[in-house]
Amino acid sequence: MSRIPPSLLYLTIYNPTLKPAFLEPDNEDAEEQAHILFYTAREHAVSRDRILRQVGLAKALVNFSEMFNAGIPCENVHSQGRRMVMISPEPNFWIHACYEVAKTPRPHHNSKGKGTPKAKSKDKEKETDQTSRPTTIYDYLDGSIHDIALRTHFQRGYAEFKLLHGSFDSILSNVGQQALELQLERFFTVWAWKWDIEDDDFGTHLGIPLHPSHAKLTPLLDKFASSLPDELMTFALSPPHIIPSRTPRYPAALIRHVLARIPPPVTPVPKAKQTIPSSTVTAPPLAAQMGKQTTSADVKSPPPQTESGFAFPLPPMPAMPNMTFGLDVKSMKWGWPGYLTFGKGGGTPAGPSGLSSLTAAPPNLEAVIEGQNDLPKAASTDHSPRPESHRKNTLDVDTASLLEAISTESIGSYSRTPSPAPSVLSKSSQLGELSTETSVSTGGNVSPVDDADPLEIQVNGIPQIVFAQPAPELPPLQITARPVRSFLWSRVHLDSPDDPSITERCRVLHLTHHEFTVAIVAKEDHSLDLPHLVDEVVEVIETMQASLTEESQEGESSLPSAVKILQPKDRQIVSKDEFTYSPSPGFVSRSEHLYNGQELLRSGLDVYEVFSRGQNPQHWHIGKRGLGATADGEVYMEVGRKETTLTDVDNELAGVVYHMDLWELYQTLG
Repeated sequence: MSRIPPSLLYLTIYNPTLKPAFLEPDNEDAEEQAHILFYTAREHAVSRDRILRQVGLAKALVNFSEMFNAGIPCENVHSQGRRMVMISPEPNFWIHACYEVAKTPRPHHNSKGKGTPKAKSKDKEKETDQTSRPTTIYDYLDGSIHDIALRTHFQRGYAEFKLLHGSFDSILSNVGQQALELQLERFFTVWAWKWDIEDDDFGTHLGIPLHPSHAKLTPLLDKFASSLPDELMTFALSPPHIIPSRTPRYPAALIRHVLARIPPPVTPVPKAKQTIPSSTVTAPPLAAQMGKQTTSADVKSPPPQTESGFAFPLPPMPAMPNMTFGLDVKSMKWGWPGYLTFGKGGGTPAGPSGLSSLTAAPPNLEAVIEGQNDLPKAASTDHSPRPESHRKNTLDVDTASLLEAISTESIGSYSRTPSPAPSVLSKSSQLGELSTETSVSTGGNVSPVDDADPLEIQVNGIPQIVFAQPAPELPPLQITARPVRSFLWSRVHLDSPDDPSITERCRVLHLTHHEFTVAIVAKEDHSLDLPHLVDEVVEVIETMQASLTEESQEGESSLPSAVKILQPKDRQIVSKDEFTYSPSPGFVSRSEHLYNGQELLRSGLDVYEVFSRGQNPQHWHIGKRGLGATADGEVYMEVGRKETTLTDVDNELAGVVYHMDLWELYQTLG
């Protein structure tokens, strides 16, 4: 059957010393209801009487336990399917929660057999009576919820609320009970239901992990902190690790707050490849087309293409012959194609020569402008001499004016219109009679030509479109500007050094560069030189990054043997002052033996070591309080070798404690 995970049933925060603003004599529950500051439950609609009974039960358990042991109230209550926890983070303020342990439904078997009709009728009556009763029976898993994990979780929740808003007592005394209830509603409603008990492991439960190379990085951070005023606090983060200073003066809730506010790394966006569409026409170079002086019968060009990319032969458009000032309109030949002669003579018969005449190569453009070469003439069909008006007549034109008109035509426009046909310039502005050649230079005023700038010319009196070859693209300039960096900041409440129940408002500035984040805590009225501070933070991060790079290059480890690869590795983790350190990276364990061992070590009894072994799998779990003569803390181990005896496990534990003792001594001497 499916397993139902543990879940929260209800959570409430109350203060039994609060009094209602208006006491009604007829309302007996008004005073009890005034004690409740916050309540949330898994059920959406809970009656007021049920809420009062749940809170009243918690009060009674606390008062009853204090009768037998003064000053030590009840903290946990166990039942078959529930766990109740009571925490007092501040005097007279209580956080009470009830959780349901994990459970699995037990399969229900209905007995079927033959019987008399009277017995069947009686059974039907019994079945109708039992329909209102729950028929599902559950098996509860006692080890799915640990008391110490619940207490630690709610203590961290209170510390997070205090960091953002202040203590319960300060809010109540400054802004009143209604404001306190509103802030509790906004924070704990979201916080209570976003936690999944089974997502946390034992390492996360112990504290924040230290960076594997914090022994080398901490002196670099302390050197930077020594240049700051004494009232400023500094620490560095490399998610999910922390690089603390030698004397940390900040709570663990502040570190988790900054870790949650670090922006995620920017995901690199791959550049899209420039693909050439299927309809793009790649023409031969313009210089190669212009340089060929061939006749219409020597060159055959492919048929023109449409915008959709389909190629088919197009009929030639009727073109006007070259015109001069001495042109006789009556004797002009319009060059109509054969199928547009409407049955009259004079048209050019359709044949292979017609296609070759259409596909003649264009003449040299320089020759057209300078008048050194004429356009190729189409062969006349009637072999009659051309009239005098068709002969080339030259006209003297002011060259400077013409060049000025050409250069100023396209000023200020990037996408210009197609150039006029050379046939227009060939007769009206020929410069063939000039004795000197003029070089055309447009300077910097002419806009760049598009990749597929069409050029219209005439071949045999028929306009042709020639596409110029696109100019080669220059590589983009790699201009790297200095990135603009700035601090992200937030406002927090930290405990006063004189009275922990009083909080002071402070600012937290943090800057992320590479994989490190440096945070600076200052009082709200403290002035800082932020531009200069940004440069110093970036410099210390660069130093840390260089130190890690040097360490990675030096640490060239040899290939492990097959025995080390196949043999299960021992895992250990050290906990001290809300920080954890694990020589074996990736310590993830959810074993209930480790939680039970921690609860025994912190129970106040004279317990220093706890050894336990599971049945399936047969792993050893060890917990020890104290890391030698010079350091306090706890160490937890998990040994996964079946052949290991208790003596072997004790030797492994002694070796870990010895190395940690040397490390603490090295940290102290610095």
